[in-house]
Amino acid sequence: MIEGHIESLSPTGIVQGWLRDTGSVAPCHIQVVHAGALIAEAMASVFRPELLRAGHGHGHYGFAACLRRPLPPGPCGVALHLPRHGSTAPMALHVPPLDPPQRVTVEKLLATDPSWTVADVLAVPSCLDAEANFRRMGAPRFVDALYRFVYDRWPSKAEAKLHADNLLRSRLTPQDLLVDMLNSGERADLGPALISPFDPLYPFTFELR
Repeated sequence: MIEGHIESLSPTGIVQGWLRDTGSVAPCHIQVVHAGALIAEAMASVFRPELLRAGHGHGHYGFAACLRRPLPPGPCGVALHLPRHGSTAPMALHVPPLDPPQRVTVEKLLATDPSWTVADVLAVPSCLDAEANFRRMGAPRFVDALYRFVYDRWPSKAEAKLHADNLLRSRLTPQDLLVDMLNSGERADLGPALISPFDPLYPFTFELR
């Protein structure tokens, strides 16, 4: 199942929106189709904090794509297509009068996508599926993964034992440990940005919902 929306088409021909494949944790390669023809495509993997706050997974589902050919101004029927399993969602789009294509600046090419931050995850800590990952990974592996995600390091033997024992004895929940670590002074010294869930080094997995 896919969920998402095409939100806008700029006068310069940039289609923006979001798309999530609820049956997969991989980033989505999406296509925008009009009258049976492919008119734009992109990876839907940009972090959107409003999607996270609205309960749409981890929120990394935004996309922006340039039209391959112009469309006539006015109401237009298009579709978001997910070629991975052939799912298609029809959309209504209003096409503004399009300007001639503009050159992309060096600054735009080198700009990095927005990253989720400690504050984003603290606002919706359930987005990391800490309880499910703890059950799936077991206490030692979960603590290792949490340290790599929050602190970008491995825990010491004493830290690993302390946290694993506390989790196994139900002295705190996996989500409570996550929140405590994100609120720590060590994490504050590292800055606000966190590793993307689509990064190969991301240490957790997500339950499909």
